Amino acid sequence: MSRADNENAVLAVKEAADILEVVGEVVTLKKAGANYLGLCPFHGEKTPSFTVNAARGFFHCFGCGVGGDALAFVMRYQNLGFWDAVKQLAGKYHISLPEKDLSPREREFASKRKLISEINERAAAIYHHQLLTDPGAESARRYLKKRKIPAEVVESFQLGYAPESWDFLLKKMDDAGPEALAEAGLVVAKESGGGFYDRFRNRVLFPILGPSGQYLGFGGRTLGDDKQAKYLNSPETLVFNKGRTLFGLYQNKEAIRRSKRALIVEGNFDLISLVAAGIHDVVAPLGTALTLQHIHSLKGYAQEAVLLFDGDQAGIKAAMRAVPLFLTEKVDAKVVILPDGHDPDTFVNAHGAEALERTLDEASSLPEFVVNHLVATHGLTLAGKGRIIEDLKPIIKAISDQDLQRSLFISHFSQKLGLSPEQLQNVLTGPVTIHDPGPEVKKATTSVLSPVAFSKAEEQLLSFLIIYPEYAESFIEAGLFEALIHPAAINIAKLLAETHQNYPGSGAERLLDILEGAERAFVSRQLIEVPFLPDTELEAEEKIHWLRANKRKYRMRELTALINDAQQHDDQDLMLKLLIEKNQIGES
Repeated sequence: MSRADNENAVLAVKEAADILEVVGEVVTLKKAGANYLGLCPFHGEKTPSFTVNAARGFFHCFGCGVGGDALAFVMRYQNLGFWDAVKQLAGKYHISLPEKDLSPREREFASKRKLISEINERAAAIYHHQLLTDPGAESARRYLKKRKIPAEVVESFQLGYAPESWDFLLKKMDDAGPEALAEAGLVVAKESGGGFYDRFRNRVLFPILGPSGQYLGFGGRTLGDDKQAKYLNSPETLVFNKGRTLFGLYQNKEAIRRSKRALIVEGNFDLISLVAAGIHDVVAPLGTALTLQHIHSLKGYAQEAVLLFDGDQAGIKAAMRAVPLFLTEKVDAKVVILPDGHDPDTFVNAHGAEALERTLDEASSLPEFVVNHLVATHGLTLAGKGRIIEDLKPIIKAISDQDLQRSLFISHFSQKLGLSPEQLQNVLTGPVTIHDPGPEVKKATTSVLSPVAFSKAEEQLLSFLIIYPEYAESFIEAGLFEALIHPAAINIAKLLAETHQNYPGSGAERLLDILEGAERAFVSRQLIEVPFLPDTELEAEEKIHWLRANKRKYRMRELTALINDAQQHDDQDLMLKLLIEKNQIGES
């Protein structure tokens, strides 16, 4: 597949995608003049500032500054990469995409990933059917009933049962072959080298799904009192990485979007019990500490995370370990530590969903939680204060680029420690490392962007060219770059000219693909705000006339400075030459 094929495919998808239809599936839009208005899905607001211009096929939020076309909306809202979003829209609008030219190794890798996901999906159906129908699964059904898990939750999460057998799945899926089942993590090779056996035995199983519904693996809870681990997950495979995957995100992502909140609990049954109680905006890591990737994966769905952990020391330590990660990812978070002896499962079953919601309403902000925990742990003796300061260093390091958040933390702790904010700031220095179990990921935020401070002339010129990039060359010849002063204005103008020259007719879309931050927000705002002109040619001529006059003024000022310099250096020949040019410009 050539680069031209790629570009043509993307263009076809963009042309087919109806932005009102795409956005309207998740945002309630109302007609407002030439545009449509709704509440922004990317930041909290009570007054609609999210605007869609159907004629141009662009959206822009005047509150947080995000904007783009239908593809950009799907990428941000669904938390998808570029090609995943292209594929999703292509499927929606029945557009065939050219096959990518893969190397033999890439084809093998993609084929294996697809096979593993398909094997997991088949296994999930087998285990689910076993739970629902097999007489031997009665103990599993009683167990779920005892834990108050209703049939509709069993169905929606496709819970299953692996019987007490060493070869149940091996026999059920013998057509797949034991080696393929082993690659999916469903069976284990015997140490003796003489065959395989089922990994999951006598366990209630939770299929683990990726954000797009692909089957990644399983988590299992033992029903026996033997020496098996209480909880067992699939091993890491080509499709499953527990440091990147959150259980329940696929099933609960719409509830999380609606509430704009993600509760994070520690275990699968904690999550299932909350869903059974009617609390659906919840996810759980899979037997591992929270990672940056876990938190990053929530950013496309929730505006706030609430850690809902057990009331024991392990739960408190887990919450403390997560604090720097939330700060690093710039995700608003709160912490609820349940009464000692309770986890979310036992608490909601003992006290009900309303009591849990009241507890969530009293969640501590990150500064409050950290203050209270460190003071309770170390005390406020001189030695205790020293240990508190040491424990604070990785947290302050995580927010080194966030002035407001850092000031809030330092203000909280300076009061408790009896220090001035300046004193505490001075001692909170020194090298420190934030420990994270997973690899680094690129961070993306939805924060409110300060607008670029262009002059009125710069804004008018750029606004016109963003809508009508075909005039870029004429504007440049007339003196566009002599009229632009702000570096961002010059950058936008250069990119406009380049994209129109290389990709005629798609200047604005290309700009949104290239630009970032406030410059990108400026372009998307113009695509929404600037009206279509009844006489484009006349408007262009007026602006070109102004640019030429401005270019003459610019050159006249430049010549005056050069003449003064030539006079100071007594360069009569140069001074005469410059004076002649100045007179010619003045007469034109």
